[in-house]
Amino acid sequence: MDIASTAERRVCFHYGLLMISLLLCVNRADAEPGDPTGNVNLSPFEKWRSAYECMQNVSHSCSDKYTLNDSGWLNVTDGDAGDFCTGGCFEHTKAVLTCIQLVKDDYKFVNRATVQDVTNFITNGCASGFNGIIVPSNAGGSKITFFVSVLPTLLLMSLFTA
Repeated sequence: MDIASTAERRVCFHYGLLMISLLLCVNRADAEPGDPTGNVNLSPFEKWRSAYECMQNVSHSCSDKYTLNDSGWLNVTDGDAGDFCTGGCFEHTKAVLTCIQLVKDDYKFVNRATVQDVTNFITNGCASGFNGIIVPSNAGGSKITFFVSVLPTLLLMSLFTA
């Protein structure tokens, strides 16, 4: 009798987890299309996806040449400063960076630059000229962040597979 009640508890527990998962998936439908800041960011994957969606927001007043992507490098030179800073690209890029900051505050681009690094680059570039180089604040990065996010996931997986 003890074994049957334990099995029943496990089944009820798994059904409960399934229902909670379904409810969280349905909650995703509440976000407005094209507005990643409305997503429910419960997992690192959701945060990465939302940051990617922020970068998919393009402006028709801004040339593709100046579009921010995951590399973190804007193709802006000193000669392009007028077009970038006054043509609407500066405001659009700041809006994209704000969106990324809201959905994933620890986002790092491929060149290891943070959102703040890119923001400083475009702000200083429009004020005193672009040199084409974004200097990441911490070029070495940290492997601790990776382990902090992976460790709880592995622990939870081990609990549910046992």
